[in-house]
Amino acid sequence: MEKKTIGVKMKVLYAPSKREYNDDLHGNVACGFDVMVLETLVGLEMLEVSYLPHIQTSLKIVKSIKDIFGDSICYCKNAPKKIEVVVSDVSNMVLKYAFLTQKPSILCLFGFNGITYPTNDKYYSMLESVTHNVYSLEELKKAFLEYSVIQKAKITKMQEFFRGAVI
Repeated sequence: MEKKTIGVKMKVLYAPSKREYNDDLHGNVACGFDVMVLETLVGLEMLEVSYLPHIQTSLKIVKSIKDIFGDSICYCKNAPKKIEVVVSDVSNMVLKYAFLTQKPSILCLFGFNGITYPTNDKYYSMLESVTHNVYSLEELKKAFLEYSVIQKAKITKMQEFFRGAVI
């Protein structure tokens, strides 16, 4: 079923981190997380979705994702250059693209309904400055529907961080 949209689609990369599991049961849970995120992204007509699995993701998971989504998403072996927003769990890709695009990345942190970063920690300070956290699939969808508002709210914090990181 082809989606009809008006205008240019926002280019989004879903780049999950490396997941540790040793059996199909736990691999299925990891794959299920990715499927839920990708279904949400693909369901938003204004997005063009690319998927970059961690290099150590099992081929069984990659094949399953391909079987489920077919050509509705673009599969990547390398990080694409023309991406506007990265969505991840905790992959460092969120930082790379936030620095390249100067747009906040989105972290899917579905285990909690909020997170507190350690104070006076440069890594977490950087992460907090350049990302927007979502705690449910509904919040993920809402983040894209309101992305321009999120971007405006984060831009000052991002610029302050970039200036401070350069000095």
